[in-house]
Order: sequence, then structure tokens, then C-alpha cells
Amino acid sequence: MFKKVLPKKQSFYILLTQLAEKINEATELLHDLLSNKEILLENASKIHILENDCDEIAHSIINKLNEAFVTPLDKEDLYHLTNALDDVIDSIDAIARRMCIYKLKKSTVFGPQLSGILLSQTKLILDIIKSLEKGEQTYSKIIAIKNLETEGDSVFKDALTQLFEKQKDVIELIKEKEILETTEKAVDRCQRIATVMESILIKNG
Repeated sequence: MFKKVLPKKQSFYILLTQLAEKINEATELLHDLLSNKEILLENASKIHILENDCDEIAHSIINKLNEAFVTPLDKEDLYHLTNALDDVIDSIDAIARRMCIYKLKKSTVFGPQLSGILLSQTKLILDIIKSLEKGEQTYSKIIAIKNLETEGDSVFKDALTQLFEKQKDVIELIKEKEILETTEKAVDRCQRIATVMESILIKNG
């Protein structure tokens, strides 16, 4: 009984790290498939498996939060961080699934550039989560994630401008636009993670 009420605090950090690792792995697969259509189906399948894994980890964290009387970090912060991480992997899976359905005739304009920004963000997120248990100050990495989101906004605008100027096939335009929008949303969601982690650092600094 007491193990449920007072679970090992390391278990939360282990699960959060596993979640961040799988999200980063999925982002790498997404970045590769946006650069190379030949591996679309293979990587999309791997991403979906990772998304299912992330769902299970997220559920484990939420269950532990519900059972625990004492947690290493504020319960609400852990809950928001878990959900924010889960939102990112959901976006990544959505991008891969849409690409499989849409069967684009050519690579998405600026797609690899946007996914590269997303990958930089998920790597930083993983680094920060690995540092949470040690109580290390990682504000510079949080700022970097937010700056990458600003860069993503700029790339997204340039991508839309070029897309509407050069894509004459309306159907393809709609498909590419949705892929870009979903990728940009994933970048935005990483900024939300950064905000939650910043709150955690301030409370526990």
C-alpha cells in the first residue's frame, strides 16, 4: 500500500525520460521521411508504434500521479508536462499518417527545414528532462526552444508564400499546406513544453 502512496520518486523521472526519448526518436524518423519519400511507409509505421508506446508511458505517469500522495515535483506540473509531451508525439504521428494518405507528388516545400527545427527542440527537451532530477538549471535550453519556435514561425510563413506562388495544383497545395500547418503546430507545442518546464524550474530552483 505504501509503495503506491509513496512511489519511488525516480520512477517519474525514468518515465518522463523514456517519453522524451521516444518523442525525439519519432522526430528523427519524421525528419528523415520528409527528406526522403522512399522511406515514408517504413518510417510512418515506426512512428505510429512509438506513438502507441508514448500513450502507454503517459498513462503510467497519470496513474502514478493519481495513486501517489507525495511526488518529486508538483502534481499539476507533472500532469501538464506529460500531456504536453503527448501532444507533440500526436502531432508527429498525424504528420506521418497524412503523408501516407496524401501521397504527395513531390517533397513538401520547407518541410525538412521545419522538421529540423522540431528535431532541435525535441533534443533540447530530452536534455532538460534528463536534468530535472539533478535540479540543474537549464534556462538557456528553455530559451533556445522558444527561439526555435520563433524561427519556425518565420520558416512557416516563407513556406506558405513559396507554396502559393509556385504550386499550381490546388489539390496538392491543400495537402502540402496541411502538412506544413501540422508540423508548425508540433513546433508550437514544444514551446508549450518549454513553458511548463520553466515553471517547474522556477518552483524548484
